[in-house]
Amino acid sequence: MKQSVITSFICAAILSVTSSAVYAQEAEEKRYDRCLEMAERTPDKAINMALVWQGEGGGVPARHCEAVGLFGLGEFAEAGIRLERIAEDMRIGKDMPIRRGQRITATAEMLADMYGQAANAWLFADETVNAEAAINTALSLATENSLQYANLLLDKAQIFAADGSFSEALGLIEQVIVIDGERKDILIFAASSARASDNYIKAQQYLDEYQKLFPEASIGYLERGNLEDAMGQFELARKSWLKVIELDPEGIDAEAARANLERLDLQIKD
Repeated sequence: MKQSVITSFICAAILSVTSSAVYAQEAEEKRYDRCLEMAERTPDKAINMALVWQGEGGGVPARHCEAVGLFGLGEFAEAGIRLERIAEDMRIGKDMPIRRGQRITATAEMLADMYGQAANAWLFADETVNAEAAINTALSLATENSLQYANLLLDKAQIFAADGSFSEALGLIEQVIVIDGERKDILIFAASSARASDNYIKAQQYLDEYQKLFPEASIGYLERGNLEDAMGQFELARKSWLKVIELDPEGIDAEAARANLERLDLQIKD
């Protein structure tokens, strides 16, 4: 899950920065970082740590760590619920750290990031309606055409794709490409969305551009095989999928390529 904006903001606001609180602040920052790192590796232990911390008044940082831990355990819907509640509380400053005697309220950027995390949790839970609602809230808070806005648009494109709305997904991806021209990695997403929208010419263009930049990427050949298969070029598709297996025999792309080859063989026999 994406935590950079949230982590940096909360770490900067954990406690008052008066000299008497410096060591306590540093300890809390380290505790937050450690909890989030643990949530990635051993989420069950991170949740236990977060619960103890909440009992000690850990507030939003502790609750956020617990939500990330729930995500790591595959409890995606519960993580989505928790993350949205945290965002709502952050908006009014509830459970937020205190600085110079006043409770911090979150910036729009911070709230957008938290709602974006909630949207991703809902997406993993296959709750696309909730995911779209959360991502729309995130986008309404983000600065238009900023890098954060572009990343949230990409998240929304993934939600649309998961719901089978590939034309809409492609439109959002193309907006991201305009905002952030450095995101060449998403050309493969653009190609697959164009193919799924039956726009084979555009799919070919995006795929060619991607493979020029990443000629040894197995996913590029997987998508090329998918496009050739969709266009009825079955022998070319076979060669592309075999190339995937050659490049990364144990990878997830090779697994998909083998499944496609098996399907193609059955299709030819029938």
